[in-house]
Amino acid sequence: MTSPLDGGNLTAADLIVRHGYLITMDDERRHIEDGAIAIARGRILALGPDAEICARFSGAREIDAESAPVHPGFIECHMHASFQLYRGVLPDHMAEADAFDSVEAHFYNHVTDEDEYLAVLLSSLEMVRNGTTCFLEAGTILSPENAARAAALVGIRAILGDPFIWDQPQGFAQGKLEEKQACTTCASHARIHEKLKRAPQTREEALATLGRELRRNADPDALVTGHIAVLGLGTASEDLMMAAKAAADAAGVVLNIHQSYSPADTAADRQRFGTDPLLHLARIGFLDRNVTMGHGNHLTDAECDVFLDSGASIAWAPAASMMWGHGSMTHGRHAELYLRGGNIALGSDSSNWSNDFDLWRQASLAVLTAREVAQDRTRLVAEDGFEMATLNGARAVGMESRIGSLAAGKCADIVIHTLGRPEMQPVTDRVRGLFYSSRSKSVHTVIINGRVVLEAGQFPAFNERELLREIGRASAGLLKRMGVTVEANRINRTARARHRTRPHG
Repeated sequence: MTSPLDGGNLTAADLIVRHGYLITMDDERRHIEDGAIAIARGRILALGPDAEICARFSGAREIDAESAPVHPGFIECHMHASFQLYRGVLPDHMAEADAFDSVEAHFYNHVTDEDEYLAVLLSSLEMVRNGTTCFLEAGTILSPENAARAAALVGIRAILGDPFIWDQPQGFAQGKLEEKQACTTCASHARIHEKLKRAPQTREEALATLGRELRRNADPDALVTGHIAVLGLGTASEDLMMAAKAAADAAGVVLNIHQSYSPADTAADRQRFGTDPLLHLARIGFLDRNVTMGHGNHLTDAECDVFLDSGASIAWAPAASMMWGHGSMTHGRHAELYLRGGNIALGSDSSNWSNDFDLWRQASLAVLTAREVAQDRTRLVAEDGFEMATLNGARAVGMESRIGSLAAGKCADIVIHTLGRPEMQPVTDRVRGLFYSSRSKSVHTVIINGRVVLEAGQFPAFNERELLREIGRASAGLLKRMGVTVEANRINRTARARHRTRPHG
């Protein structure tokens, strides 16, 4: 391809995405009506009007977006990638405080490395199909090497943590509090949890593991990298938390921790610290700009202030709270913190909490529930959902200089939609069409680090159907070893209906 404008001296590009409606998320938040993106060696060379880009660059390959929306890949900031083989197993009548002992601990004591590989593979397939190009894992994969292998096969950007950095696993607290009790599952009252045989049990064992995944960062262009993850939820001593913070600071990476997820873990922290958890963490120097907290559902006024002062991030997982009825939509402070300038990103949590890895769903719930609670249509809007899923996500995972927007020099992590969906018609405002109508259903082609990993709805590098069959067989085998029988919900809906219709007076 040549152009008379430059005498045919065009700059070579590996790929040019043409004729897209570019939602850039750049500093000016530009939208380019008939735009193009030139890509080489995994990076964006330039973007702009299609005619301008094609006058400057010659692509070894071109993709015609056919006027459909094109935007930066979404960034998943809190998730457990290895649970997918028992998705949907937890019945609705199971109390959350029982989930660990009844299912999760059995899972960790029966899962194999190959099971984890297949689970992360399934998670990665799902994320890419839904327009997610990068994920921050919560440090709960026993074999990170197999997670890296799965991510590499799919071609997704993965940021892995060391498994189970904790030194007081018996302090694990999760779920709701009984009425009139301050802390039913604090460390001093915790049930005797089943021991995770392959996880650290002492501070010495945790410290010996801490930081191993950082070796992946030696290659600045690596697709799979490492960060520091501490499980939290009452399982880490202050000494271990500060050692983890020092390791994250020294390596220049984020520190990822569950914080203030449920009433139980929030109360446990308040009891052991003697004050609001975030106030204590700020006082000891733990709460900082490189800390990303999963959930952050239960914060006081004072905690909101120290969070904003610290510059830390929260990965908001609306569906995870809603699944268990925690009420973070009604009394959580995420929308308020976002509007006050806090870095609120998004996460999907896991296969029995949100149950899917679709950040479009999380963004939609975040925006719409914020409006519902405030009874204000303008409380959050579609553009805010985009912000959380892209730019804020990039900052939350420590990669704001590399991903999160379409800009020259950044990694070419790009999602191309299609207008060939009923939900995308008629074509009016493409942002509202995407956010309120089609969401992930219109994801068509996904590019990560300059490589086309999903093309027209198909994975070109492998046979997805064969992999899904293998994953199904592995799930059945795992559940059999765990001794888990999938049961229907045991909730007397008939009695509830009678109660609803009972006359008053």
